[in-house]
Amino acid sequence: MISIIIINYNGTKFASKLIESLNSQSIKYDEAVIIDNNSLDKSEKTFLEKLKHVTLCKFIKNKGFSSAVNIGIKAALYNNVLLLNNDTYLKTDFIENCLKNLNKYNNTFFAPLVLTYDGKRIDSAGDKIDRGFRPTKRMSGEKYNGNLKGEKIDGFSMSVAYFRKNDFMKIGPLDERFFMYFEDADFSLRAKEAGYDILFTPDCIAYHYISAYTKSKYKSSYSPQKVYWEGRNRVWMFIKSKYKHNIFKVIEFIYGTITSFIFHLLKTMYFAEYANGVFSAFRGGKKL
Repeated sequence: MISIIIINYNGTKFASKLIESLNSQSIKYDEAVIIDNNSLDKSEKTFLEKLKHVTLCKFIKNKGFSSAVNIGIKAALYNNVLLLNNDTYLKTDFIENCLKNLNKYNNTFFAPLVLTYDGKRIDSAGDKIDRGFRPTKRMSGEKYNGNLKGEKIDGFSMSVAYFRKNDFMKIGPLDERFFMYFEDADFSLRAKEAGYDILFTPDCIAYHYISAYTKSKYKSSYSPQKVYWEGRNRVWMFIKSKYKHNIFKVIEFIYGTITSFIFHLLKTMYFAEYANGVFSAFRGGKKL
């Protein structure tokens, strides 16, 4: 038994592809929960009409990704949970393989193999924390050759993830102060500190349209909103972690912050947004 939780925001462009992939799974899902962040395009109606065993929760304002996930997981009827962004779709044996993994491994959160929307390159093979204490996607941009092995990793992205509801509730909900970006990295750190494993499972394959709702039409990966939230939330993630007590990790964090300033100044041209995010994080850091 498995609950599918879909976080939707203006998903008309992607809904049909995701719905088709869910309804053609080799093992059927038992429930679909749509959490709609006040979409203006009425895309939630498409999910209601074309998915089976579906429940809709529509917010009257956009509460952000973290809040949507927390409410969706609380609403799920079944312990096995598959969490999806609406700009994703699944290979036909995804649910079959994820249920096998859930039955095989205990105390584990799972990161599937996520390919780009056209399937030609890897979007992520789970996440890692780089030396500058910045969450990054493993193997992002590499060509997919079909020859990957499962392994324990640092973290997982909640754009596509599966796990047990009771494990999620033991770690605690996503930190809703993050609003969007790095809330899953923060959760991954907490899960690892609590003794859970995070396992990359390449037998479960999904496809993702990267940063569908926040990237600039002029740039492939960044937008003012994304740069601000990532800049702020990376600082908060570090302040909340055990690493703030390790002098070597503090030095790495400072190094990563400086290099990120330089990167956004020279590459993305969103230096002001990044600086605003970082300084906003330190101003609000005492509240954490």
